[in-house]
Amino acid sequence: MNLLPSTQTLALPRELPQRQRLADELHARPFETLASPGRVLSVATLRTDAAQDALCLAHLAELAALDPAAGAIGGPTHQRLQWRGLRIKWERHTEFFSLSVFCEAAQGGAFDTAWLGVLPEGWLARLPGEMVSATLVALLPCAGEPPHVREVAPLFGSEPVVGNRVADGAATVVTDLRSVGGLTRYLVFDHALNRRRAGRTVQRLVEIDTYRMMALLSLPLASRRMGELGAEEAQLASLMERFRGAAEGDEALLGELVALAARVEHALADHGARFSATRAYAGIVERRMAELREAVVPGLQPLSEFLHRRFRPAVESCTATAARQAELSKRIARAAQLLQTRSEVERERQNQSLLASLDRRQGLQLRLQEMVEGLSVIAMTYYGVGLAAYALKPLAKALGASEAWVLGAAVPCVALAVVLNLRRLRRGLASAH
Repeated sequence: MNLLPSTQTLALPRELPQRQRLADELHARPFETLASPGRVLSVATLRTDAAQDALCLAHLAELAALDPAAGAIGGPTHQRLQWRGLRIKWERHTEFFSLSVFCEAAQGGAFDTAWLGVLPEGWLARLPGEMVSATLVALLPCAGEPPHVREVAPLFGSEPVVGNRVADGAATVVTDLRSVGGLTRYLVFDHALNRRRAGRTVQRLVEIDTYRMMALLSLPLASRRMGELGAEEAQLASLMERFRGAAEGDEALLGELVALAARVEHALADHGARFSATRAYAGIVERRMAELREAVVPGLQPLSEFLHRRFRPAVESCTATAARQAELSKRIARAAQLLQTRSEVERERQNQSLLASLDRRQGLQLRLQEMVEGLSVIAMTYYGVGLAAYALKPLAKALGASEAWVLGAAVPCVALAVVLNLRRLRRGLASAH
């Protein structure tokens, strides 16, 4: 079998413009290797706008400029450099920046930070953005069983500690998951980790702490919104009670309902993304915990159990707030639909009343028209007989007949002619329309 690298090239079809970037995405954030004894400090700061990206890169460039041997490599989303025995990795995420500093063969106590003294004074404090998490991991060699919890607990103070075996028993993790001096501290006893596995284990612990804090960013918002949602639901219930009682016009109810809907939709637009991010970050924490592959250590509460008991309820509270907010929006939409339906029914009833009134008016108008037509027949007959008398009187005298009888006989004839003429005019107008 030939195991030498190939020097041949193959002619392939034209590439998709983004193909190389997509193919390299799996390798965009590789794990750093680490050997015990080792220390890692990871700081995450919130990213509020794109302008901070340039500030972070300038901050790293400032450090690289102080030491030409720093050897900064990377791009706009990640940077790696060497600094006087330290390895520094910077990454840009969607909502935060992460800066990790790695040191091997660090001296001093497990959680001493003297090894960071080689950094320029105040350089860490000037990182752009507000700090959301700071994690300190100490990796110590431990050939046999880890020290008893009574020996480890004093490193964290008087608070109880949690931990377990990870990486299929190759290491033991102990922590109190508290922020002391701004730092959340993890102690990792290395039983049988190689450099790559140690780096992956430490990175997972850092990500658990960082994403845990990012997920909990919406907890204060959820607590505040719970109170507001109670008031909004009570207002909706009051509106529906007034709607059922029909004690006032729909216009007033609709105005209040629209104002309530506007408030709820504004809250949905403002907080929906935050609550969605909480669900996503909580999912990452769950996956990182699963990737640790825990095994219980006697005398220690498992880390996953502690997170499920404390962290999971907080996430579920945020999820419940988001669901309650969305459900309230749907209830308001249904209430508005009911109000609109009742308004449409009321309009239909008013339209029916208006049509009935128009029918009555048309009936009256028809009877008035018939009365006018009757009067018109009489008047036109009177004037027609008057006009005909000028011709009938000489004719009656010539025939020796009575003028009164001749005029009397002409009245029905004239009236009939007038009636027939009016009917013909009415039919002509009807056909025209």
